[in-house]
Amino acid sequence: MQTPEEVEPSTVPESLTSGRSRQKPACEECRRRKLRCDGQQPQCGVCKETGVVCEVNPVRAPRGPKRGYLKNLRNRVSMLESRFAAQSQNLGTNEAGLNSGDVLASPLAPIPNSIQGGNVDAVQDMFSMMDPAVSESEMTLTSPLLDLETLHNLNLIPEPPPTPSTTCLTASSIPICDFTQAELNQLYFDRVHPSIPILHQRRYHSWSKLHTKSAARLSLQYAMWTLASLLSGQFQHLQEGFYQEARQMLESSNPTNSVQGSALEIELAQAWVLIATYESMRTHHQHAWMSAGRAFRLVQLMKLHEIDSPTNPSSGADHDSVTTEEKRRVFWMAYFIDHLFSMKNNSPIRLNEHVICTRLPAQESDFQNGQSTVMDFLSDAIVDQNPTTRSPFNECIVLATICGRTLSHNQQYNIRCLHGDGEADWSDWDTWFDNILSARLQILSKCYPSPTTGYDPMLLFAHVIAQASVIYLCKEIKSMVWPNGKARSLRTEYQQRALNAAEHIVKLAYALVEFSVFKVHPLMPIPIFLCVEFLFANRQLPRAATLLRQLLDALSQLKSVINPKQNYVMLLDLTHIFPLLNTMDNQTAGAAMSQ
Repeated sequence: MQTPEEVEPSTVPESLTSGRSRQKPACEECRRRKLRCDGQQPQCGVCKETGVVCEVNPVRAPRGPKRGYLKNLRNRVSMLESRFAAQSQNLGTNEAGLNSGDVLASPLAPIPNSIQGGNVDAVQDMFSMMDPAVSESEMTLTSPLLDLETLHNLNLIPEPPPTPSTTCLTASSIPICDFTQAELNQLYFDRVHPSIPILHQRRYHSWSKLHTKSAARLSLQYAMWTLASLLSGQFQHLQEGFYQEARQMLESSNPTNSVQGSALEIELAQAWVLIATYESMRTHHQHAWMSAGRAFRLVQLMKLHEIDSPTNPSSGADHDSVTTEEKRRVFWMAYFIDHLFSMKNNSPIRLNEHVICTRLPAQESDFQNGQSTVMDFLSDAIVDQNPTTRSPFNECIVLATICGRTLSHNQQYNIRCLHGDGEADWSDWDTWFDNILSARLQILSKCYPSPTTGYDPMLLFAHVIAQASVIYLCKEIKSMVWPNGKARSLRTEYQQRALNAAEHIVKLAYALVEFSVFKVHPLMPIPIFLCVEFLFANRQLPRAATLLRQLLDALSQLKSVINPKQNYVMLLDLTHIFPLLNTMDNQTAGAAMSQ
C-alpha cells in the first residue's frame, strides 16, 4: 500500500477536487470557533447572529498536514503504545490503561517534537484533510491508552494561544462577544437598575473591562446578564445559560471559616440579590426564598447593618464614598426583599429593624455622581412627615417596615394566645399605625409626581405598597380578638379602608397596562397578590366581588415578561377564581329570579 508521502496529487479524484474548489472560503470567525461557515456575503449566519465583523482571507495558505506529518505521528503513537504496555507489565498492574498523571511521571526518553510551534489549524484538521489515498479506517486509533488529552500533555499537539477574557466569554457554550456584553450591560441599567438600584454605573463599567476579574465580580456580571436577558426580546434564549453560570459560581464562592466578614466582596451579596429577584420573577418561589436567605446572611456577615454605627466608626470610614453607598444600597435592598417575602409567606423577618445602624440610601443622582450625602436613619425617617430628600426607594423601605411591624405584632399576638393572653392591646399601636400610614400616603401624593405619568417603576411600586399596607393591616386586625364593643366597629372600619385601598390598586393595575412590560417592577406580583387574596377572601361582599373582577380584568391585559403569551392571571395562577365568580353570579341570578 502506498504511504501518504508516495501519493501524487494527480491521484486525487476529480470529483473531490472539483467539490473542494466549489466550496466557499470560511470566514476567520468560523475558522477560529471551528464551525461550518455558510459563506454568505457580506456576513455569514454565525457572524450575523453573534454581531461580529465577518472577514474572509482569500489568500489563506492551504490547510492540512505537510508530507511526513502523518507517518511521523503514527510512529510516535506506536512507540508510546509499546512503552505504555511495557510499563504496565513491569508494574504488574491489571488496570486497562494509565491516566495522564502516570504518563507524565514515567521516565520516558524525550521525544523530538517536529511539529512544536506549528500551525494549530493544520494539526487539528489533520484527519479531516488527509490525503484520499489513505483510508479513514487505517488512521483510526484503536488503543484505549491514548486520548487527545494525553497528546496535549505530551506536547504532540500545541495549545492554542490564550484569548483575553474581554474578547469573548461563553456561558453554556454560547459565545458572548464584546458587542453583546455591552448591549446586555446597557439593558441592565435601562430596565433592571431603576427597580434594583444597587450598582454604581461608572464603577461597574470600569472594572468590567478588566482582563482578570474575581469570582465574585464574574458571578455578579452573569447575574446582571441573567436579568437583562430576561427583560429583553432578543436575548431571552441566553438567560438560562447565564443563570446556571451565575449560580454555579456563587455556590463555589461560599465563604470559608477562615474568611472574615470584612474580607468578603460586596459583589457576592449583590449577585445573590439579583438571583433571588430573577427566581421570584420566574415564580421559582422556594429557590428565590433560599437565594434571598444567602443574601441576608452575607449582609449580616459583612456587618452592613452597622455601617454608620457610632460605636464602630471604622466600619463606615470607607475613603471611597461610592463603595460605602453601594454597601448601604445592597443592604437595604436585601432588607426590602426580606420584608416582602415575609409578608407573602407569613414568615418571621430576618433583618430586624431595631438593630440597624445604617443610614438610608442617598438619592440616585447623588449616588451616580459620587456625591456624599448624609441621610436619615430608618427610625427618624418613619416619623418625619416633611422629608427634605425625596426618594421612591426610601419610601418603599419605610412602607415595607410598617408592614413588617404589623406582621411581627401579629406573630407576637399569636404567641400570647398560646399563654392565655388572647386579648389584643390596641392602645399600644392603634394611633401609631393610623398616623404613620396616613402620613406616608400624604407624602406620596404631595411630594411626588403622579405614578401614572412619570413611568417610574419604583414610584409606582411605592404607591402599590402603600395601599397594600392598609390591606395587610386590615388582614391582621380581623385575625385578632378585641375587647368587648371594639371588635365590630374596628373590623368594619378597617374593612372599608382596605376596600378603598384595593380600589386604588385596581386603578394602578390598569395604569400598569399602559407601561412597557419591561418597566414593571420585578416584585410587583407580591403586593398585587396580597390584594387579590384579600378581595377573594371577602368575595361575599358585593363591592369586593366587583373589585376582584376589575382587578382580574386588568391583570389579564398585563403581559408577563417571562412569556408574552401569558398574562398576570396565569403568572399568579389565578385562573381558578373565574369559575368561582361565575358560580356566584349564577347563584345571585337564581336567587333574584326566585323572588
